[in-house]
Amino acid sequence: MLAALAVVLLSGNRRWSKYVAVVGSMSGLLLLYFISYGTTTLPWFIIGNFTFNITMTIEQFNLALLFVVLFIGSLIMVYSSAFMELLSEQRRYYAEMLAFEISMVIFAMSGNFILLFIAWEFLSLLSYLLIGFWHVRDRANRAARLAVTTVFIGDIALIAAIVIFWSYFGSLEFSTILASVPAVIPIRLYAGVLLLLLAIFTKSAQFPFQEWLPEAMEGPTPVSAFLHSSTMVKAGVFAAIILFPLLYGANVLPVILVVGIITAVISTLNAMKETQIKKVLAYSTVQELALMLIAVSVGAIFAAIYFFVIQSFYKALLFLSSGSIMRSTSEEHLGNVSGLRSNRLLFASTLIGVLSLAGFFPLSGFFAAASLDTTIFGNMLVYVIISLVGFGTSFYIFRWFFNVSKRPAGVGVEIRYSGESRRIVYPAALLALGTVAASVIFLGIERFLSQGAASAPYLSNSLPLGIGLYDAIIFTVLIIAGAVISYLVYASRYPKRLSRVGMGPLKPLVYSHMVFMAVYNLLAKFVYYIGDGIGFLDDSLNTALDYLGHTVIVIASRFRRISVGAINPYAFIFIIGLIFLLAYVYMVA
Repeated sequence: MLAALAVVLLSGNRRWSKYVAVVGSMSGLLLLYFISYGTTTLPWFIIGNFTFNITMTIEQFNLALLFVVLFIGSLIMVYSSAFMELLSEQRRYYAEMLAFEISMVIFAMSGNFILLFIAWEFLSLLSYLLIGFWHVRDRANRAARLAVTTVFIGDIALIAAIVIFWSYFGSLEFSTILASVPAVIPIRLYAGVLLLLLAIFTKSAQFPFQEWLPEAMEGPTPVSAFLHSSTMVKAGVFAAIILFPLLYGANVLPVILVVGIITAVISTLNAMKETQIKKVLAYSTVQELALMLIAVSVGAIFAAIYFFVIQSFYKALLFLSSGSIMRSTSEEHLGNVSGLRSNRLLFASTLIGVLSLAGFFPLSGFFAAASLDTTIFGNMLVYVIISLVGFGTSFYIFRWFFNVSKRPAGVGVEIRYSGESRRIVYPAALLALGTVAASVIFLGIERFLSQGAASAPYLSNSLPLGIGLYDAIIFTVLIIAGAVISYLVYASRYPKRLSRVGMGPLKPLVYSHMVFMAVYNLLAKFVYYIGDGIGFLDDSLNTALDYLGHTVIVIASRFRRISVGAINPYAFIFIIGLIFLLAYVYMVA
C-alpha cells in the first residue's frame, strides 16, 4: 500500500514507478516470513447493539494464497517493468496493479463477510480499470463493461446473501456461521446460499457467465497473467472452499457439480476452436476454475486447494510467454505467430507450462488432474466427462504450442532479448521452476493444511488426497492421445487437410459465445430502454414542473400590478369583495 501511494505521488519521474512497484511487491512477499497464524478482530463501527468488525484470519490456506499472490505478483511486476514501455501510462498502470494486488491480499485474509465484501468490490473495480486500461480502444472499453456488468450481478447477489446470513445467524464471522449451520436448512437460509452461489459463479466465470473472462484479454498481457493466475477469478473458488460447510449443509453441491461440468465442456470446446493466442489460455482458465469447483462439489477439498495453488504458476507462465510472442511478432492470431524456438529459455519454460497444463507426469498438472479423477471415480458419468475434458485439454494446448513454436515462413521473427529486456524472459523461467517444484507440494500439502484443521472447518468432510493407479494410467493414455492427434493435425506434413477434418465437427457444437453475447446484448438493451423510459418520465416531470412554475410566475406578475402600496386601489378591491360577500350571504339566506 505504501508502494502504491508512492507511485501516485511520483508525478515528476514516471520511470521510478516500475522500480517502486517491484520493490513494494517483493517487500510484501518478504513480510510473509514474519506473519503469525490466528485471527485478529478490529471493531469498525457500532449500530445499536451490533458491532461491525474487520476480521482477519491467517491459517494454512490463507497463507498459501498470500504466497501465491505476492510471489506471482512480484514476478509480474518485474515482467511489466520491461513490457510496459509507454511512459505516459506508467504511473496509472503500476498504481492500479498494486491496488489489484492489495485487494487480493485483503481478500486472502478475510475472516468475515465484511472484509470479504470490501475486497470483493475492490477486485471488481480494479479488474474493470485494468481490463479497459487501453481506453482508446473500443474493444477494451466493451470488454471492461462486459466484465463489470456481469460481475455486478453477483455483487448484488452477494450483499443480499450477507444480509440474509446476518439476519439468521446474528453474525458475519465465518467461524460463527460455519459452527452454527443447522441440520435442516430453512428456506430463508437456503435462498441466501443460492445467492452466494450466484456470486461465486459470476466471479469465477462459470456458466452462464463464462464469456466475460475470455473477453477480458483486451487488457495488457501482465494484467491477464495476474487476473487468470492468482487474483479476481480465484476469489469465487476461494469463497466456495472456505464456506464449504455452509454449502454442504444446504445441499447445493449437486448444483455446483452440474454447473462445473457444463462450464468445463463448453470452455474446452471453445478452446479447441479459438484462434486468438490469449483467448485459448483464457478458456483453459474457465475450464480449470470449473474443475476446482467440481472438486469442491464432491468434497475433495484437498484436491481443490492443490489445484488452486499449482494452477497459478503454469497459467501465469503461459500468459507471460504469450506476451513475449505477441510483442515480438505484433500478431495475436495463432496462424500468424511463430518463432518461439528462437529463444531457448523461453521455449523450454513454455514447454514446461504446456506439459503441466496438459497433465503430463511428473509435473504438477498431472497430480491435480489425476487426483480429481480418483475422487470422482464413483460417478461413472462424471468420470467419463472429466476424462474427455482432459483429452480435449491436451489436444488444444498442444495445438496452441505447435502454432506458436513453428518455424517462421520466409523472413521469420526471432524472439531475442538482451540487456534490460531480459526481464521479460526471466520471470517466465522462474515460474517454470515453480511449476516443477509444485509437483513436490503434492506429497506434503495434505499434512500442511491439516495442521490448521481445528480452525479450518472446510477440511472436516474432505476426501483424502490420493491417486489411483488405474486412474493415472487412463488419464495418461488420454492426454498422450490428445497430444498425438494434435501433432498430426497441426504439426505433421499434412496439417491443412487434417485440420479441416479435426475442426469441422466442432463448429456446430460451439455456439456458447454467440448465445451469451446475444443474451447479454438483449439484457443491455432492456436496461437501456428502462433507463430511456425513466429519462423520458424525468424530462416530462421536469417540463411539467417548469410549466407550473412559469404559470405561477405569470399569475404572480399580474397580481403584483395591483400591489402598488396605494390606498385607493386597496379600498376599491375591499368594497368589491364586501359586495360579493354580502351578495353571497343574501343568496344563501
